[in-house]
Amino acid sequence: MNFTYSVREARANLTKLCRSGRRFVISNRNRPVVVALPIEDFEALMETLDVLADPAAMKAIHAARSGKTKYRPLDLTDENLGL
Repeated sequence: MNFTYSVREARANLTKLCRSGRRFVISNRNRPVVVALPIEDFEALMETLDVLADPAAMKAIHAARSGKTKYRPLDLTDENLGL
């Protein structure tokens, strides 16, 4: 992340930083201590972690990558995407 601010800088500009829609790091004595990111990025990260923690999903991903299964179109109207 290219945007790093000291605690003092972040405190003085927090509203502006939050409205910027960018990820940024807050450092204390030149050591990163906090990462701030837009809620969309956070939700995508949590969703990715959910997939990675699901053994069935990971098994399906590995099978697809190795060519053991074919890709199927997803059904976006289905809660489980037709899987």
